[in-house]
Amino acid sequence: MVKVEELLAAVVRPAAWSWMQGRYLQSGPICQECSTPITGTRAVAAWHELRKVYCANCGKESRPTIGTPIYGTSWQPEEFVQLLLLDQAGRTSAQISAALGKSVACVRDMMDRIHLYHQISGTAPTDQQALTVKG
Repeated sequence: MVKVEELLAAVVRPAAWSWMQGRYLQSGPICQECSTPITGTRAVAAWHELRKVYCANCGKESRPTIGTPIYGTSWQPEEFVQLLLLDQAGRTSAQISAALGKSVACVRDMMDRIHLYHQISGTAPTDQQALTVKG
């Protein structure tokens, strides 16, 4: 039987970010200041690469992670998905901390962010089917 810790290395940034976009940002890149969709080819590419984007309408800067639990943190999408996998596997905060190389306080803070986000939005904290690798 494969341990969940052995699967953590298989979680890569592009796939984790793609999953997060589908889970948290269904509408794609939108300016947080003026609500204009960001449609420029370079801006959309930057958004998909987790780089800041600028609105062509109002010129304001937006971060791609706004609207997700990792916004304003040092967490990367792949770490976020790894945290969810470990949490779903029943690991404690201390075990998750050791596996991800983050402090226990940092892990607990992210878990609080996740629960708060989903409590407000009315959705379950994790989607087991969405976390399943499809071949």
